Amino acid sequence: MYLYMDSRKEQLLQLIVENYLQTAEPVGSKFLIESAGLDVSGATVRNEMRDLEEQGYLTHPHTSAGRIPTEKGYIHYIENIMKIDDLKSNTKKEIDEIAKSGENVLKEIAKYTAEYLDYSVMVALNHNSIYYTGISNLFSQAEFRNYAHTVSVSTIFDECEERMESLYDVVDDEIKVLVGRNNPLGNACGTVATKIGGTSLFAILGPMRMDYAKSVSILNHIKTIIKNN
Repeated sequence: MYLYMDSRKEQLLQLIVENYLQTAEPVGSKFLIESAGLDVSGATVRNEMRDLEEQGYLTHPHTSAGRIPTEKGYIHYIENIMKIDDLKSNTKKEIDEIAKSGENVLKEIAKYTAEYLDYSVMVALNHNSIYYTGISNLFSQAEFRNYAHTVSVSTIFDECEERMESLYDVVDDEIKVLVGRNNPLGNACGTVATKIGGTSLFAILGPMRMDYAKSVSILNHIKTIIKNN
């Protein structure tokens, strides 16, 4: 559901989300003015950021004056701002070659996707056969410097059958982006998932600070190539 946000706040939210996705560092008003070329005063930017925080779209770590997106901020960005670009032709070609190999296609595509995105991928070939790859990619992300966070997310893999069964209940043939409390795989994570071929489930698992647009883009192509093969 779209909640109205004026254009300046939406621009600031977009800049903060997209910079944080790349750097994993809180974003301050100085960066927004100097690097993003905003034609407004520092005081205006700080006031707008404070409003976004009060409205629940941003928060700030205790040790930093910069802001980071909240779950609500990510959801607004995904539903109202995010643009999905087409995959580069060489990436499409590499996936197409894997699909033509004919052996363990979804597993091999899962391995490729995990390395391409630097996240983890979980594949349910049916309700009772689950494969996952890229755990080291996931835990190399900045969020997992926190030991407690790593332990919490690692339970996803310990309980993969139950978590994927829950994912089956909320994912259909359309690509679905699941964030935080809406994510059956874990409320500290982001997931981009879809059903493929009726019974298989393909899920890309990253930190909440994951590149959702890039994940949707590659999953769009995977769905297309599997359908055509």
